[in-house]
Amino acid sequence: MRTRWYQSLSLRLLILFWLLFFGVASSSYLLALWFSKPVEPQPLSANVQNTLTPLLSDSQTFASLTPGRLLAGDFRVVASLAPQGQERLQVERNISSSMQRLVLRQLEAAQEEQIPYNNQMLIGPFENDGRRILLVRPLTLEERRLQVVSEQEAQEAQTTALLIGSGLISIVLGVWLVRPLKRLTQATREIAKGSESPQLHRLPKRSDELGELARALSTTARDLAVSRDAQRRLLSDVSHELRSPLARMQVALMLSQDDDTPTDNPHLQQMGRDLERLSTIIERILSLSRLENGLVKLTRVDVDTRELVEQLAADLSYVDAEQGRRVHVLPKAPEHGDWPVLSSDSELLRLVLENLVRNALQYTTELIELRCEKAGNFYHIFVRDFGEGVPEEQLQKLFEPFFRGDPSRHHKAGVGLGMALSLRAALVLGGKITAQNHPDGGLEVCVSLPKDGK
Repeated sequence: MRTRWYQSLSLRLLILFWLLFFGVASSSYLLALWFSKPVEPQPLSANVQNTLTPLLSDSQTFASLTPGRLLAGDFRVVASLAPQGQERLQVERNISSSMQRLVLRQLEAAQEEQIPYNNQMLIGPFENDGRRILLVRPLTLEERRLQVVSEQEAQEAQTTALLIGSGLISIVLGVWLVRPLKRLTQATREIAKGSESPQLHRLPKRSDELGELARALSTTARDLAVSRDAQRRLLSDVSHELRSPLARMQVALMLSQDDDTPTDNPHLQQMGRDLERLSTIIERILSLSRLENGLVKLTRVDVDTRELVEQLAADLSYVDAEQGRRVHVLPKAPEHGDWPVLSSDSELLRLVLENLVRNALQYTTELIELRCEKAGNFYHIFVRDFGEGVPEEQLQKLFEPFFRGDPSRHHKAGVGLGMALSLRAALVLGGKITAQNHPDGGLEVCVSLPKDGK
């Protein structure tokens, strides 16, 4: 089911952002009006009345006052209203239109009062013989300070509204958009780990792009699970089917080597080597299949890791003395203590280390060192060779099935399953394997195992 245009997440986001922006702007304006103190007229102070009353009591002087004229000190006439005549209303020309509206409204006031406007104080109206005038003076320092305080309170109210509004936007986006994205990210990780049914909760029921993505992820998880199972079954079935004819071929080869057949026949020797190699490949494929299908059951016992690696070196010497002499088990380091006794599966741990050692023996002709270090809750067993190392771009591919670095330079190399088997076995044991080129030369593979075996 595809998303229709009116269900589009982009359209919903645009509408949501517009509503949130409108809500934040409206709330900031309303809060500014709520917190800011409205400008209200105030009665004249006694000082102003004492100063202006003597000057405005004379009718002739009062009639001569026109807009723009200074009366006393900083007091200036800003408007006059005569009882009759063609120009009965006169207003100072250099004042703003908003102040003109205030002046006209104040001329109709019933009593003398004062009202601040910007940096000025409007005073009046004063009346004599039916004629009215309004005066203006600059604000005093104290009046200016109070005005600044009032403006700051209004700005603080707007800032508070913006902070609250942005917080609401974050919460809405977190609940409606970010949380589903985190859920999708977690579901992707679950699919990468092999989950067939990732936890998507109610996301697939959404009708927008997020719901479409959730449904696609759910379908992808099922398809990948079916593909993996089919691949594993095919690998396991093919390997099982190959074992029977391979065993018959080995028996037939042994029976064909009777007393009349020369033991140094190169054709029979080559056939024997190929059959042994094919048997090893099939056995490793079966082991890899069992590990991937979770058919390997752990049997945890106390494993003396030093005894295990020394026995491994001894077994290699028994099969091939030259290779056995190349494997060195380093003694304990004072700062890391002796080789530990771990609660682990001895067979799986042996499989991990033996594959790593044999891989190093095949690809190099130098010494192979095994050592152990402790770091926190993990023990690290290092298998290091003194060969040429591995190109940096190939380090991550070492643990891929059937990957071989450069088979043209290493004719004795296997089929590329040893490292993959080691990695999967280490994961079953609760550990991990990493590889890096040693600063002094050669490849160093680290097997990290938990101290408590879990």
